[in-house]
Amino acid sequence: MLSPDILEFIWQHREDDPRQLALSGKKYPGLPMAEVASQVQALQKIRHKIPGWYRQGLYFPFPLSVEQASSEATARFKAGLFEVEKMADLTGGMGVDASFFAQKSQSLTYVEQNAELLDATRHNFQTLGISGVDWYAGAAESFLAAHPGGLDLIYLDPARRHDAKGKVFQLADCTPDVLQLRQLLFQKARRVLLKTAPLLDLKEAARQLGRVAGIWVVAAQGECREVLYLLEPHAPPWETVPIQAVHLLESSMATFTFHWQEEQEAMAVLSPPLKYLYEPNPAILKAGAFKSFGLRYGLGKLHAHTHLYTSEQLVEHVPARRFVIEQICRYDRKSVQAAVPQGKAHITCRNFPDTPDMVRKKLGLQDGGEVYLFAATDMGQRKVVVICRRAANIC
Repeated sequence: MLSPDILEFIWQHREDDPRQLALSGKKYPGLPMAEVASQVQALQKIRHKIPGWYRQGLYFPFPLSVEQASSEATARFKAGLFEVEKMADLTGGMGVDASFFAQKSQSLTYVEQNAELLDATRHNFQTLGISGVDWYAGAAESFLAAHPGGLDLIYLDPARRHDAKGKVFQLADCTPDVLQLRQLLFQKARRVLLKTAPLLDLKEAARQLGRVAGIWVVAAQGECREVLYLLEPHAPPWETVPIQAVHLLESSMATFTFHWQEEQEAMAVLSPPLKYLYEPNPAILKAGAFKSFGLRYGLGKLHAHTHLYTSEQLVEHVPARRFVIEQICRYDRKSVQAAVPQGKAHITCRNFPDTPDMVRKKLGLQDGGEVYLFAATDMGQRKVVVICRRAANIC
């Protein structure tokens, strides 16, 4: 742990270039400038990722912990899912999730096997004024073996780095291995909330886990951030497990709820591009609500595997980006440049053989501007370019 004087120095230089600070040892003799630079860099990331933690006196011993930590928006969302009295966070890490859970529960046990990280988190909680936390130094497995039970909720965010395989996302490769701990988890708590990487296939994860009572696919700032699985001793068949696709916005959130049986039974209505185009938010796309989304809002779909939707009249309150279609072009340079004379466009590809960079190069366009270009396959198997402008704010 750094001294209070060094922590104050870090705060005073929080806006400085970390690379320049790391090279300024001669200017500040006696100060561990490499460590100072690392802390300044962490603060600059936290300022945007966890704004409630952006204050003097905090200490972050491992840069990777800052990278892997939940954002404030996703941590706050998770903590608001349940009302609990007693809970445990078995993968404490930097403590972002635990800090928000602690504000919603009467008592929380933070479990972390890295002693230095635990000490830093305890110091940070004291600095942030977070109380009601018990501290357990050890592995999740040893905590579970020793705990008498009676918890309302156990939360896990298994580490997705493997000594031999590097960065991983399969459940069995993460630490702790929740598949091996399932029975013990249910002996200690009524509910288990598991966070996984977005790369993990939802159906396969649900099949492996069993006893899945709910799934949340959480997106923020235009990207899918995490997937949450609620495990309970008595859960419905996996086909009817409610899946909530949640897009966290600045002051609200958009939620689309469905289940796999509904999606399987839904029939997509294919349509050529009409007046308006809709691109579902990333949580819906990750959740796989491809047919039920269009059916729910009465939208046509450009192709069975092109997850873009269309309508003749503007449909309000759709959890999607909405566009006015200005023109539909062939996928060739001359046609598109005639439709986009300013030479700038935001490019998205859906069910298309080329990447956005390849499309941009082939069509001779620059990135940016007010035009949105969707390269897609239509219901007639044609490769088309749909030229649009925004119709409303993102949902």
